[in-house]
Amino acid sequence: MKSPVKPRLMRILLDGEPHSEIDLATGVGFTKVATIRKVMDLFERARFIMRWHDGDSVGWTCQLNCSRDAVQKIYDHQEFRALRPLIREQPWFCPLFTSNFDTLPDPFCSMIRQMVVQSHTFFEIISRYGSPGKIRETFEPSLLLNRLAGLTDPETNDRFLYYQIFVHAVIRDIEHGGLGSGFASLLEESQQSLAASFGNSGRDAKRHSYTYQGKK
Repeated sequence: MKSPVKPRLMRILLDGEPHSEIDLATGVGFTKVATIRKVMDLFERARFIMRWHDGDSVGWTCQLNCSRDAVQKIYDHQEFRALRPLIREQPWFCPLFTSNFDTLPDPFCSMIRQMVVQSHTFFEIISRYGSPGKIRETFEPSLLLNRLAGLTDPETNDRFLYYQIFVHAVIRDIEHGGLGSGFASLLEESQQSLAASFGNSGRDAKRHSYTYQGKK
């Protein structure tokens, strides 16, 4: 059953820390644990949380289940859609989905983690394909112009590939929602990083393309 209390409780639990039920109840504006007990029971049955008695305490202690499967289920849950940007901002979130991308050179891999935080669609792509190899295999056709221009450096092509994916993800999220507050700054930062990776040869090629006028 849909309830406005569910996202309010989930917002508190997203810090990943243990919380007593009474602290959760007061955190959403109630004075008695009984008012949230049914919701916490639902959370436990759905495996959104872990719940236990702490020592001699008669109450329960609750903590978010930060396994990848549970987090994905929470993220996809209809009642928590408005929390998606907040979920992606949590420090425990990105490592669950981007660990296979840590083999990419710094600061490139950290930029990918930032892209996950800033864009729902970019996160969905990273979550679905799961590794740099699968990303290259799937999106390799977008590198046609790079090949025609003689750009064969793997790192440069990777930067171009993820920049393209991020741009299209942001465009989609502008229409459908899911952007973080810093997406515009990250777009500019990733664009500057890409431009730097092309180096002088890329800038020279661009300059010559504009100076050529053709025959009159």
